[in-house]
Amino acid sequence: MRHRLLRVALACSAALGLAAATAPAVHADPAAPAAARCPKGHLCLFEGPHQTGRILLDEDAHITKDGFQLRELDDIEPPIFPRSAVNPLPDDFGCIIRLNDQPHFGGDEQELVGFGKHELDGRRVASLTSDCG
Repeated sequence: MRHRLLRVALACSAALGLAAATAPAVHADPAAPAAARCPKGHLCLFEGPHQTGRILLDEDAHITKDGFQLRELDDIEPPIFPRSAVNPLPDDFGCIIRLNDQPHFGGDEQELVGFGKHELDGRRVASLTSDCG
């Protein structure tokens, strides 16, 4: 009985070792595409939290030392549901970016106040505008 138990244990160990050796690697694939990056000076809305996942919206704000030209989007079609954002507008411009859940700047809004990264709650965005002053 002991020999039989020992043989079963050895067979199980060998099977587990073979399974581990042939299992796919869990680490990142170096050939995989890099994470999405928001270009400097662009307003970006991301699919995932902490600026991860696909970039759902990428708008060049055309920032100069005297101002910017971020175009208003009054009907984003189809609507998007971002979880995070990057606001490129410097704080000294005194502007916020309003993200509305309805076209033509209607409905409920979320605000991106201040330069840099922001977390959003995944609510619908169907229009956006900057509001300065």
